[in-house]
Amino acid sequence: MKSWIEVPTDSDFSLANVPFGVCSFPSSSTLSSTTLAPCTPRCCTAIGNHAIDLHLLAEAGLLDNLLMTTESDESRCSEIITNFHPRIVFSQPTLNEFMSCEKHVWVAVRNRLLSLFLDSSSSSSNNDIIQIAIHADNRLQQNSALQSQCMHPLSTTLYHLPASIGDYTDFYSSREHATNVGIMFRGRDNALQPNWLHLPVGYHGRSSSVYPSLASSAATAENDCERNSVGGEKLSTVRRPCGQLQVDPLDPAKGSIYGPCKLMDFELEVAFFVGGPTNTDYEQDHNQQHQQPRGRPLTLSEAQDRIFGYVLMNDWSARDIQKWEYVPLGPFTSKNFATTISTWVVTSMALEPFRCETSAGVQGGVGEPTPLEYLKDPNYGSYDVNLSVSIQPSSTSASTQICTSNLKNMYWSSAQQLVHHSVTGCPMNAGDLLASGTISGKEQHNFGSMLELSWKGSREVELGGGEVRRFLKDGDAVIMKGWCQREGSGRVGFGQCSARILPAIPFPYESSKENEDKSTAMQPEERYTNFKLYGSWWSSCSWTVRIALTAKGIPYEYDTHIPINIKLDEKALTSDKHSSINPMQQQVPTVLEFMDGGNVVRITQSLAIIEFLEAAFDHRGGRLLPLDPVARAKVKEIVEVINSVTQQLQNSSVMGMIDSISDKESLGEECGKQAIMNSLSSVEKIVAAIHSIYHASTAGPFATGSFGPTLADACLAPQLYNARRLCVDLEGVCPTLVEIEKKYNDHPWFQNAQTEAQLDAVK
Repeated sequence: MKSWIEVPTDSDFSLANVPFGVCSFPSSSTLSSTTLAPCTPRCCTAIGNHAIDLHLLAEAGLLDNLLMTTESDESRCSEIITNFHPRIVFSQPTLNEFMSCEKHVWVAVRNRLLSLFLDSSSSSSNNDIIQIAIHADNRLQQNSALQSQCMHPLSTTLYHLPASIGDYTDFYSSREHATNVGIMFRGRDNALQPNWLHLPVGYHGRSSSVYPSLASSAATAENDCERNSVGGEKLSTVRRPCGQLQVDPLDPAKGSIYGPCKLMDFELEVAFFVGGPTNTDYEQDHNQQHQQPRGRPLTLSEAQDRIFGYVLMNDWSARDIQKWEYVPLGPFTSKNFATTISTWVVTSMALEPFRCETSAGVQGGVGEPTPLEYLKDPNYGSYDVNLSVSIQPSSTSASTQICTSNLKNMYWSSAQQLVHHSVTGCPMNAGDLLASGTISGKEQHNFGSMLELSWKGSREVELGGGEVRRFLKDGDAVIMKGWCQREGSGRVGFGQCSARILPAIPFPYESSKENEDKSTAMQPEERYTNFKLYGSWWSSCSWTVRIALTAKGIPYEYDTHIPINIKLDEKALTSDKHSSINPMQQQVPTVLEFMDGGNVVRITQSLAIIEFLEAAFDHRGGRLLPLDPVARAKVKEIVEVINSVTQQLQNSSVMGMIDSISDKESLGEECGKQAIMNSLSSVEKIVAAIHSIYHASTAGPFATGSFGPTLADACLAPQLYNARRLCVDLEGVCPTLVEIEKKYNDHPWFQNAQTEAQLDAVK
């Protein structure tokens, strides 16, 4: 099995992987025809040395009509997934909405991406790495224009957190690690606490201090490029924390002092993102007389399908702060200052071929407790993921590997962790992050923290070049890697989880006001509610607004003011009910009504409505107005031509007015026809020029050369419809627009907004 995209043999991102992440491309000069600005985070995948923009693949229609495959003893069949909207899901700045889908959607998207990346000269057969037959889909391979827009070098990519992390929980699930720490602090006979073999021990962490690895493509102010990079890749940074320290390490009765942490440590971990719908049921609230969502426990089979994918994690620890504070409730400020994760999420589907036994083999061995029924896992095991940690001091560009471990060194599995987390009825939301705890093996070189490697600071860890460490120093970069591979198949890796330590800031200090988030504003979905559109099925303006509302995924009530049996050549009359909200008397109103807090707001005029939707819901769905200045100007140029020329003279009320003052029969319709011909001819020239400038190598299929529709397309669709109604020869007037219109017929924004799809349409 081979990809048409070059994949180096040592790449973490082979066809066997297909991870998901969130990236932006601030240095890109090839995004002028997209609806998102280069600096806007967007959902991506990776293959070889390239990040692939899923937003653009979705806009180009390559993720439409995904198939869900079901199997039984008798047959295997596929059906199209109807409740998944890739254009909306992958236009988000995080993966949360995609994560919230059910597992069959994740599988279908991954399979489609595999087919798009597979060379058309070969197809995969069922094997233990790609577990279903995948047939090549050559639409991306043959579209050099789309390739130039959606494929970006990883070396120039800016990485972001994959998800908005609602809650973060850190477990303590490696028996080897728990035993080592227990021996250090309680002695060998009491190494494991009595509860440890009965349940996955964990504590709640801080999602606010989870940071992405390789978060910047530029050097930070504190470090020059050479010091702040590993293998040419720029590193994130972590600030050494200050806090309360025990005055006398041997005598807690002497109290504490404030100062910088002296025993800073890393912890080698693997974490997973929760996916799928939240585990809630609805119960009747007898006081409030309505149903309230309540969390419910997950079963092990449910939990397995709720694991979206995995990342590497460095759970930074301040051991001396931890020593003073952890009794009796566990770590607090010693763990809340920073957690670094790798940025590509490796799916559970990609790891499944590497399933293996844990280092424990079984749970409930001789003389040991058997897990309670809800924790008994018939598929108990882990994944054969190789893990390593290296340190690069600030004084050298060379790094030294100090630890190797494996994800199989886990006593409690990911599914067991998730089930136990939910056992009391805790709702688990898409984007929640659950971490393994430090992963250590049996031998000293398999220990996953400096606490263990130096055995509580009693021995030195050699770094080469005369450098030694007991704990981490300022300027040290910690580089974690993880990967799976079998002979004859591509590598499934996580990329790096890396960061460099910056010196502590002495107290007292002033925080940077530039970095303070003072925003207390409500989310748009909370502030703006109860949308209602007043319009008519055949109104061009109503049609354009319907497209915009669909593009943003905003539910609305549709209220028509026209009797259902109106004839198209009659004057547009308004009812008493609607004239009270319509300032444009004797014309078809297009009015968007909604609640802004407790106030009713009404906006008339389609362009004003769309400007509001773009500003208020810029994070939702597709952008009708591109952020790029040139692309935005071209969109508005086309819209102005339509509004200033076409929209006026072919309006039914205007055509009727012309007829009323003219002796010539149907003069109004003739004027309207001529106006729309002139307008579409002008737009044809603008659009043809745009596509001529871009050429076939960079132009997308829509009006302004974009790979997704814009406001120009939303305004064009109704006018092309009206032109046919007035018997305009479109092939002769605007052949380029006719070709573009074919894309509208297959696009869900336009399908849902079409005139015939409206309840008040004349059939």
